[in-house]
Amino acid sequence: MSVMDGDEIAVMSIEECQRLEQPLRRDLEVLDYEVRSLIARMRAEAKDAGADEMLFVKASTTVLLSIAAGLVARAAEDKRAPFDATSFVASADSAAQWAQTRRMRYFVAGEA
Repeated sequence: MSVMDGDEIAVMSIEECQRLEQPLRRDLEVLDYEVRSLIARMRAEAKDAGADEMLFVKASTTVLLSIAAGLVARAAEDKRAPFDATSFVASADSAAQWAQTRRMRYFVAGEA
């Protein structure tokens, strides 16, 4: 996906990300692993400290969505292009559905 000045900045789908070539694909896999590891550690620390685990999950999800939206908004500013909020919402919905399907596959395979 190339973005030129003035073109709308649209978010990629999971499927589009999976088709990216190396080394970008590997970099995104590292990002995914590092963020998941950080969240797992922080979630465990919050639980150990007696915090409401579900409250942490819900609030951290909002924080992650805010970070993602800010990343896209900044890229749009840098390119002097509009931020495609509709694309962002659709991508978030697609990612949620993908995660649910992925989780179900792991559950069925006995890996959940």
